[in-house]
Amino acid sequence: MNQPAELADPWFELGRVDDASLHATWLACLVAGLGGEVQEAALVLADRDSGDFLPAATWPGGAVSKDLAQLCEQALEMRLPLAAQRGRGLMAHPILRDGTVGAVVAVAFAGAVPRTAAHWLRWGQGWLERRWQDEAAGDDAELRERLLLGLDLTMTALEATRAEGAAHALVAEAATRLGCDRVSVGFAEGPRVRFAALSHSADVTRRIDLVHAIEAAMDEALDQATPIHVGLYPTPEHGVAGPYGNERLSWIDIREHNRLMRDFGAAFVLSVPFAAGENETRKSGVFVFEWPESDVDDARLRQAEALAPILGGVLLGRRRSERVWRDRLWEGTREELQRIVGPFEGRRKLLAMLGIAVALFLAFVHGDYRLSSKATLEGGVRRVIVAPYDGFVAAANVRAGHVVKAGEEMALLDDRDMRLEASRWASQQAQFQKQSDDAQAQHNLAQIQIALAQAKQAAAQRELSEAMLDRSRVVAPFDGVIVSGDLSQHLGGAVKKGQTLFEIAPLDAYRVVLQVEESDIAHVAVGQEGELMVAALPGATFPFRVSLVTPVATTAEGRNHFRVEATLASPTERLRPGMEGIGKIGVGRELLSWIWTHHFFDWLRLQAWSWLGI
Repeated sequence: MNQPAELADPWFELGRVDDASLHATWLACLVAGLGGEVQEAALVLADRDSGDFLPAATWPGGAVSKDLAQLCEQALEMRLPLAAQRGRGLMAHPILRDGTVGAVVAVAFAGAVPRTAAHWLRWGQGWLERRWQDEAAGDDAELRERLLLGLDLTMTALEATRAEGAAHALVAEAATRLGCDRVSVGFAEGPRVRFAALSHSADVTRRIDLVHAIEAAMDEALDQATPIHVGLYPTPEHGVAGPYGNERLSWIDIREHNRLMRDFGAAFVLSVPFAAGENETRKSGVFVFEWPESDVDDARLRQAEALAPILGGVLLGRRRSERVWRDRLWEGTREELQRIVGPFEGRRKLLAMLGIAVALFLAFVHGDYRLSSKATLEGGVRRVIVAPYDGFVAAANVRAGHVVKAGEEMALLDDRDMRLEASRWASQQAQFQKQSDDAQAQHNLAQIQIALAQAKQAAAQRELSEAMLDRSRVVAPFDGVIVSGDLSQHLGGAVKKGQTLFEIAPLDAYRVVLQVEESDIAHVAVGQEGELMVAALPGATFPFRVSLVTPVATTAEGRNHFRVEATLASPTERLRPGMEGIGKIGVGRELLSWIWTHHFFDWLRLQAWSWLGI
């Protein structure tokens, strides 16, 4: 009987081998198809986890020769096919996987490298690329299935109204979806794990022995902080060796897992601990998955092991969100203290020390309590200069802001009318005096008396006119500064008798007017000392003493203020009436914490009394 045609193709053998012997079979088929006399060949693959390149298969077996290994390293560095003649023909061909070098094939020939070798190698690499594609598709499908399952189980946990119901619903759904006989979950409470929920069993009080066995297995897994696989029979794919534990982790203690399997009929147990974060022991728990058969699919085990931390985090979040505020506060404080007194956490320790230092500083350090308020400078005396008679402005020598000396002429009123008036009354006085002399010559006593009276009246009017004439010169009554008044724009204009022409204040007498807020007025008393700083002289302070606290409040900028007057201790010529600034009244020494916060607490007490009546 003739052999089928497809068996004549060496690559047909690849369709009938398993994954374990794929690379060796592929390399053997490659050697069979290459022309020339092949001495040795090697396939080097990149590890998908670490990225290191390791030999996956050699032909005819054994270690790779030194010259062939060096050519492989050069091909990896250059990412190019290389050929060399070093007493024999060598070739190395890199194969790309997802844009990076995934493998290198190296072949050594007894003679020169055949011309068709590179073409045959490129044709044969399609088998590896196809297998990689199948593996990637399988991984993507498994990942997609795992994500969908995780999403479904997460939604199941979130749809429950309470955290306890979420745990029961989740383990029941997980047992159904993963084909488990039982799925249970517990959470760490102190040094032990406390059982929380068991699938397919709403009432576990009648199965107290099972609960204790599960809790013991959970404690065992949490203490060792690693997933534990335990099966009744050896399963190389799972890395376990019968009822005595993991071959990969032979140091693991699984006595409680063995007892759970022996007493309650599970053939395979997977325990997966989870935690809310790194180095968290109190916010943690354990999932226990139990299957009735020992040959559990490896993909299902990976699903369960990957989903446990995600679902555990969801359940921990539900439990934390339903705690009362006292438990949250107590737990948060205790956790913070544990971090501070525990190892590492240098930044937290430094912040805690700074916080303690600040608290001690605020609790014991006193400071000067000074009330700050807006302040205005006023003259101690304010003299008003008015017009002595109705007249007109003839000259204006000063205006507001000028400093004047006592007796200095500030303005001049037109005196022509006053001069005429004085001349008229002098003339009449002389006329009446002549009439008196004529009456004396006639010995007319009555006429003498009348003439003398009229002469006195005329003399008085003359003196009044002369006095008014003297007052036409407006002079400064004392040394001071003109606070208001400007007649330079009113020359020739009329003024009325009693009209204010200037206001003058002395330079050696000032008073400070402070607008103290209503909330601070209770701390102010006569005799307290303070300092004034005006905007015109920043950096310079002037001491003062409180002389008057008025009991009447005024409103400014929507707030109540009380007028407080103070006298300057040492007036200076640099100050002028009308200057504004900030005044600070020294009240006494108080705790710095009280100084910085008493306004807020006073407002809070007022609002509490207003809202609550307490």
